Amino acid sequence: MADGMLGYGSTVRVTRTPSGGGAGTPFELKLLGDIDAPDEQADEVQVTHQKSPGRRRQFIAGLIDSGEISFPMNYIPGSPTDVLLKEIKASGEEVLIEVTLGEEGIPDTYSGFLKGYARSAPIDDKMTATATFRLSSVIIPD
Repeated sequence: MADGMLGYGSTVRVTRTPSGGGAGTPFELKLLGDIDAPDEQADEVQVTHQKSPGRRRQFIAGLIDSGEISFPMNYIPGSPTDVLLKEIKASGEEVLIEVTLGEEGIPDTYSGFLKGYARSAPIDDKMTATATFRLSSVIIPD
């Protein structure tokens, strides 16, 4: 096995839940740039008391905040990715976001909503967009 891997070939798929229930069809977001996995952070809860050893503050792990994940991409107005993201943003619905880092990666799936969909049209460069999802939970496969 190699001592490193390229991120090339990474994918992001978004799945909407059909109104009638059941499993939705995953849609792969196209023309993605660099992907950073979410940096989930555990809260710290102070449990210091009058007899804490060595006069030291004591902490335990609290709830985990899954944070946000953003996907930069080349922007093509009216493309299937553009249409999907505009619909999800307008509806406020919760979706599944599956992130696979690298061509041989293992997918991580989160639930969340589309917090922002920013688009840019510079005069002398390609148009870009960034979709930012606020994550609520990680989905653990059975």
